[in-house]
Amino acid sequence: MTVRGRTGATTTVRGRAGAATTVAVVLGLGWLAPPATAAPPTSAAPVAVQGAAPVAGEAVPSAEDLVVDEVPVVVDDTTPAAATAVPEPELSDALPEAVVVEAGAQGAGERVESDAVPVDPYQTLGVTWPADAAAQDVEVQVRTRTDGDWSAWMPLESDGVTPDPGTAEAGREVRAGTEAVWIGGAQDVQVAFADGAQVPSDVRIALVGDPATDEAQDARGEDQASRSVERTASATTTGDATATAVTPTLVPAPGITWRSGWGAAPQLCAPDVASTLLATVVHHTAGPNTYSTIEEAKAQIRGDQQYHQQARGWCDIGYNFLVDKWGNIYEGRANSATEPVIGVHAGGFNTATLGISMLGDYSSVTPGANQQESVAWLIAWRMSQYHRDPASTIGYTTLGGENSRYPAGTWLALPVVIGHRDVAYTACPGERGYSTLGWLRTRARQIIGATFVNPSLSTTSATIGSSVTVQGGVNSTIAWTLQVVDQLTGYEVRRVTGVAGSSSGGPIATWDGRNATGGVVGPGTYRLTLSGTEQSTGGTVKPWSGTVTLSGSQNPPTEQPVPLVGDLGFVPVTPARLLDTRTTGGSLGPASRMDLDVTGSFGVPDNAKAVALNVTAVGTSQVTFVRVWPAGQPAPGSSTFNTDGRRTTNAGVVVGVGGGGKVSLYNNAGTTHLVVDVTGYFVEGAGTGSGYTPLATGARVLDTRSDGGRLTSDKTRAVQVAGREGIPSDARAVLVNVTSVMPAGQGNVIAYPSGGTVPTVASVNHLPGNNVSNRSIVPLGADGKVALALQGAAADVVLDVVGWFGPTGELTFTPIQPTRGWDTRAVAGGPLNQQEARDLSVAAANLPADAKVALVSLVATGTTAGMTFLTAWQPGSARPTASDLNGGAGRDVANLVAVPIGPDRGVRVYNDLGRTDVVMDVQGWFG
Repeated sequence: MTVRGRTGATTTVRGRAGAATTVAVVLGLGWLAPPATAAPPTSAAPVAVQGAAPVAGEAVPSAEDLVVDEVPVVVDDTTPAAATAVPEPELSDALPEAVVVEAGAQGAGERVESDAVPVDPYQTLGVTWPADAAAQDVEVQVRTRTDGDWSAWMPLESDGVTPDPGTAEAGREVRAGTEAVWIGGAQDVQVAFADGAQVPSDVRIALVGDPATDEAQDARGEDQASRSVERTASATTTGDATATAVTPTLVPAPGITWRSGWGAAPQLCAPDVASTLLATVVHHTAGPNTYSTIEEAKAQIRGDQQYHQQARGWCDIGYNFLVDKWGNIYEGRANSATEPVIGVHAGGFNTATLGISMLGDYSSVTPGANQQESVAWLIAWRMSQYHRDPASTIGYTTLGGENSRYPAGTWLALPVVIGHRDVAYTACPGERGYSTLGWLRTRARQIIGATFVNPSLSTTSATIGSSVTVQGGVNSTIAWTLQVVDQLTGYEVRRVTGVAGSSSGGPIATWDGRNATGGVVGPGTYRLTLSGTEQSTGGTVKPWSGTVTLSGSQNPPTEQPVPLVGDLGFVPVTPARLLDTRTTGGSLGPASRMDLDVTGSFGVPDNAKAVALNVTAVGTSQVTFVRVWPAGQPAPGSSTFNTDGRRTTNAGVVVGVGGGGKVSLYNNAGTTHLVVDVTGYFVEGAGTGSGYTPLATGARVLDTRSDGGRLTSDKTRAVQVAGREGIPSDARAVLVNVTSVMPAGQGNVIAYPSGGTVPTVASVNHLPGNNVSNRSIVPLGADGKVALALQGAAADVVLDVVGWFGPTGELTFTPIQPTRGWDTRAVAGGPLNQQEARDLSVAAANLPADAKVALVSLVATGTTAGMTFLTAWQPGSARPTASDLNGGAGRDVANLVAVPIGPDRGVRVYNDLGRTDVVMDVQGWFG
């Protein structure tokens, strides 16, 4: 696309008195050529509007190939009025250096006219002036000469359209102006201004034509000074792909000729996008109705786009859609079918409105039935996606504008379907076009059918336990269902049903903030989806959804504490899920505690004194830590593990049973869901449970990287554990580190006793592209094997056994109130360096002299290397080959460690790569 100025080429319009004023007139696609007599061809049949595929069509010319010439106009007010006869204008073969109009020859008190301007290479005309000039100050008329005959003078109405304040286009050098008019086929054109009117300076005639213009201008030998316009194809420019509605709709998309189908030029900038659509503004292009082929219609649209972009300075064509007289629909602004793209079509009302322009002049001609049907279907399709009732009203606050009927900040009960003239001082969409609005509203509502109208939530934020109401209108009797889903986890927490009768507004459905069992849901964001069926027809109603964020903390009354009991033996159970807060919406808020009953179910008796758990945090909103301790005891200063919103994190924990047979779980910051699985329990009394024996250096019983290949979701794998690597054949459970190695995606690994069904538990969760380990107690099957199953992405798996439970186990367990044993952040020496082994201590836990093995939560924090591992062991012995923890930069990682300790309570810890701080929190001891 070329935009050219005219150095020295001016059109002079002479008035009665005063100095000369330069006026620029833009010639664009117009409507003043003599009417065609040929009937519309078959190819111009309207596009089907009920779910038809986009019109493919043949290759079409591109608007980018058009040129725009701008001719300044000089208003000379020095010529006195004299004659009353109007002489014929002088004709020329070239764009004139000056066109002189003597006011005395015009007919006093009517208009001042320019000389004829040759426009043979051009098809579109428009007139522009500076945006700060008042639109009502410019009154323009135009006529064309075709085959020697001049047309009647026709008003060229100022469109009064400017970009909305704050948009990308408002910051560009835009110009005010008239609608573009199609003048294809004309040889000459005249423009005129009202005699005596105040004409602003810098008025321009803009002429839009095809590349032949270049050759014509070169032949004239005139100065080709050009105005360069940088073209940048916006990321939002569409191609041939079929657009998809931004939200699901029950109204089928009409057939649409996409931008590539009519030859759109790229956008000059990316228009802004609103958050919603509130209304539709109906326009007409005010161009000729005489186009007789679809190609002529497309040519008009191409010219309009170039006039809008090059002469007016807009990013793109101003309308979202255009509809020709046969009912064919054309995509205007890029992405208008999928987003609420802000156009430039109704100053002060561009934002959140859909601009549809009927191609032609509908001042004295009524739009045809097919054209009206397509406009109605387009309105129904786009408005239904935002639950607007075309026959109703919507609240709208105007942004103002030079030609707006309402100042900025005015609140209106705006009809959902309006004509441009309703909000601006304009005749658009023409008298006959405006008269169709009532039918369009009724027909569009009929196409949409039963619907919820302008639904919204009574609030978008509330405290936990509050009720939230969906309010709005209903245009029929609808049996509705309100579904409440936790946004983070995707779990449904509540479903409510009811019936709503026709109403212009009010409450439709209410959620009381509780789950299906009556419990108050936890903090977080919940999506409420309202769906339904029309009772009289059984037809499906388009669903609506909105979100509400609940906040608050939960801390139930504290249980009565009970003393912790030692010298316990372990009894394995089939792994089972004690808690999954996702299923009930029971997330934990910031600084919140919940108490979980761990006895009396899943094989754990009421007299259990401690339990072996696997605790998982999922759907976490921010960096936080989780604590687990016996209910009724004071909250410990230690943590069980750390997590954040990027991952699902779990950790094995052995914890004493507190008051009420419960353990307490605490979340420090944000919100998180917790999942708790049990694998066994500890009881007191000789012969009632198994003792524990640590393995001196650990035993790697599986590494799929060298044995059997990656674990996949379609197969389980059994691993022999008992009877090998120092583990006796009568072992009943093992303390094992399960490592997920470089998974390709999300998922988890389940370790469980062989011979049984796969339980609903998780032993370790994947972190794609990383190694993650989790140590917990896993019962063995009757054959002494551990079975492995995988959910989600395939991964290599490593199993490292560090100790076993069985009849001949030597040590019993004693739980303690979790206590911080060591924190390198708080003592001299600082973080562990790369490949450094350092002696730390758990003496702060005050373990008794007969403690042989400390059960510790080992934490790596502030890690600098992308991947590293830690290993903990008793000083004076060889470092085990297996790691205890896999970590990396940007994530704090914890793992359960059972490490033998000597009289000095020392623990040696090795870090492989980078630097990392180390924390050790003691949960209990074996002795």
